[in-house]
Amino acid sequence: MRFAFFLLAPLLLVQCVDPYGNPMPMFGPYTPPPYSDGREQQRSQAREQDQRLYSEAYERGRADGWNDARSGMARNPARGAQGYAPAHATAYQNGYLEGFGASQPAAQPPYIPPGVQPPAQQPAPVNDPAYNQGYDYGLRDRVAGRPRDPDAHVGRYDPRYRRSFERGYQDAYDSAR
Repeated sequence: MRFAFFLLAPLLLVQCVDPYGNPMPMFGPYTPPPYSDGREQQRSQAREQDQRLYSEAYERGRADGWNDARSGMARNPARGAQGYAPAHATAYQNGYLEGFGASQPAAQPPYIPPGVQPPAQQPAPVNDPAYNQGYDYGLRDRVAGRPRDPDAHVGRYDPRYRRSFERGYQDAYDSAR
């Protein structure tokens, strides 16, 4: 009986699988396979749906803020944000604040007495390759109609400059809107 156990043990080790049903190697590091086409399509649809819900919450908040300001109500962005997921509640509140502020009269520029030089403009940003790369990817995604997802490009840029890449991506994706 012990002899059969020793023959069966290696066979059982070869049949090990991870929680997702993928075979696990007995030796060496485990590298998961890339997403299948169906799974990638499912992830893309989930991102698009989340972006749509985010936009809808923002637009609803903007309309509610506009209406509250026009009717003379106090500013309260938390009033309509109830029932939203946390990220969408934040979008609603941002939209509410923009809508509330848009209905207010425009602020006058600060008074600068004659003979006083106005403050200098900030200099243009220096040439930043990570920003430029992010801008390029953001522009491509927007033109192709893909959802806003800078995380889809992880691994194509130096992770030390992630913030700069994401800033360029967001600027390009939001340009000409």
